Amino acid sequence: MDNRLFYALFALILLAGFMLRFYDLTNRPIHHDEGVIGWFKLNILNACLNPDLQNFDFVAFARACGSSYTYDPDYHGPFEYLLGAWVFKLFSASDFTLRAPECIFALATIALLLPLRKNLGDVGVLTAGALLAVSPSMVYYSQRAYMDNFFIFFTLGAVVCAVKYLDGRKSIWLYLGAVDLALLFTTKETAFIFAFIAFAFAFVEYIYSAIGMGWRKAKEEVAGAIAFVWKERKAFTAALSAFAIVYIFVFSTMFFDPLDAWNGISKGLGFWLQRSTTWEGHFKPFGYYYGLLVNYEHAILFLSAGVVLFSLRDSFARWCAFWAFSTWLIFSIIPYKTPWLDPHFIMPMAMVAGIGIDTLVNSLKGWQRFLPLLVVLPLLVISTFVAWDVTYVKYADDKVALVYVSGVDSYKLLVGRIENESKRFQGIETPISIVSTDYWPLPWSLRDYKRVAYYGKSVQNQDAPIIISSRSDYFEIKPELIDNYLPPERYDLRPGATVYLYIARGG
Repeated sequence: MDNRLFYALFALILLAGFMLRFYDLTNRPIHHDEGVIGWFKLNILNACLNPDLQNFDFVAFARACGSSYTYDPDYHGPFEYLLGAWVFKLFSASDFTLRAPECIFALATIALLLPLRKNLGDVGVLTAGALLAVSPSMVYYSQRAYMDNFFIFFTLGAVVCAVKYLDGRKSIWLYLGAVDLALLFTTKETAFIFAFIAFAFAFVEYIYSAIGMGWRKAKEEVAGAIAFVWKERKAFTAALSAFAIVYIFVFSTMFFDPLDAWNGISKGLGFWLQRSTTWEGHFKPFGYYYGLLVNYEHAILFLSAGVVLFSLRDSFARWCAFWAFSTWLIFSIIPYKTPWLDPHFIMPMAMVAGIGIDTLVNSLKGWQRFLPLLVVLPLLVISTFVAWDVTYVKYADDKVALVYVSGVDSYKLLVGRIENESKRFQGIETPISIVSTDYWPLPWSLRDYKRVAYYGKSVQNQDAPIIISSRSDYFEIKPELIDNYLPPERYDLRPGATVYLYIARGG
């Protein structure tokens, strides 16, 4: 394919991906987890990146910065929080800057297909890129402040670095791969699953090669690989050092809490091994992820399954198929399931589809090479429609499986009501009492208000101009002040989490 045509088509794919992800990025209500994630980022921002330079005390600063973040496996690795804090430092904290990094990394994931042009083929890169650009799951979850977009970028980045290093043996790819893997392991504990799949493929591929070339030749290949590693031991040692430095830097909050780096190793894997088999709140049947593919990912499922036999032309193609199937299988076996994990196998499935379509097109001649477009283009149109519908129309519809415990429009109305009514009192200095066990993601949305009290339970004798309660009977308000408040207004933070807003009369 002509280079200019190839890059023009790829630019159009990136543009489509950009439009689907960044259009009205802040329209969707803030999710419970997004509020917590934003709060973690603010803690690092305030403690580490906004020091009081006039009264600077390094010991106090180091202590505050080191304690601003403590690894909690329930909220995964620290990379997202550290990066987000720097984004807030540079561009201020807002709903847009909370979500924009995820969108950028989601787009960058598509761009990462370019270095694999030799392996995927021109048609393969364009097909895989188009499938990822308009995938309903990829689009919907790229608009959510959650670490899976970073994780998917780093997994593909690791593959790119490995392929480039094996092709040319240039040390730069080894070093970049080490840094990439360090960031992968500081993003999410699912990195252990990816590592297992990579080692499993290497073993299976070795057995496959040994059967083809003979065991004696296979042993010689292994001996040669070991000899090469020994010969390049300085480069491999430097790569391991780069991995360790980056890993510790991120996990220790820029070296201010080195003990937390060990927690990332000792706590994360054990926590999720237990959580994934014991926490029944997110237990789903084996076929859950297959159901998501059938209902939402028509293009990727149909194309990857339909051309899989064309997709096994070489070791890289076999890796993509093994990666996609193994990730889907492992996630399906684990009882703990959430829909935002399906992009983890959707990405390699798109690559499988790309390789298959590329192989099919190259096997045809003349005008016949355009025949696959009769199937691919309609599927892309359908996928685009579904992505738009889920992301911008039904984003809060709990009947849509991808939505899954989403924020609701009622929450946006609650925050808007507080913002408007606080102007009648003291603006961001208005006292606000939150006497509800459910209140997230309010700490994020009310971050600019200076006098917000979070009790986390029902506390009586409240007299703040604005009160948020889980009760509608004025229970927490001082008895003598009840007549001073407007009737309670009901709002939902998310499905199943209802609060009542009390606003004082006057101003």
